[in-house]
Amino acid sequence: MMENTDVGMLPYAPVIVKLLQGAVYYEDKLWNELILNQTPIDRFFRQIGVELIVEEKDGYAFLRQKEDEEGKTIGLIRRMPLTYEQTLLCVLLREWLDEFEITDTETRNLYITHKQFRERIEMFFKEKSNQAKLLRNLDTLIKDMLNLDFLKKIEDTPYPDERKYEVRRIIKSKITADKLFEFKQKLTDYESQL
Repeated sequence: MMENTDVGMLPYAPVIVKLLQGAVYYEDKLWNELILNQTPIDRFFRQIGVELIVEEKDGYAFLRQKEDEEGKTIGLIRRMPLTYEQTLLCVLLREWLDEFEITDTETRNLYITHKQFRERIEMFFKEKSNQAKLLRNLDTLIKDMLNLDFLKKIEDTPYPDERKYEVRRIIKSKITADKLFEFKQKLTDYESQL
């Protein structure tokens, strides 16, 4: 006969569930609960090989898998390879956020419009064929960035150029300076093969 070992639900269980689904941001109703219970939540995740990353200053938290000596993880959090175009947009967004943080010390968040996005892509490409391909797929790529949580839709209008997005600061933790350098190198290698 099995003994009933039900010890009750952890008081911060909703935060754990939300973190397993994705990032938690300062505007989320669970943010304060996460901050108050950060130590036990972190302890809980460390037991299963996952690290809690909290960037209080930038207002986000997420989970990162720990790797063993061979670079393997337990596979709890899926890794998704990025396409060339997705990688390019990640580089553009990360550099744009870096520029914003250096030049605008008054405003907390970087907001961009669809039109500004398109203009930046046009400036980035010298070769018109690559530029045209990326601009044709821009809406799809923006949806990809929304799904990756690197962008948040702020204003939706019937006029595509006026759609407004927030560049989420989580991109700094997901695309670190080392990763940014690596991405730029891959983009250079890819373009040299064309």
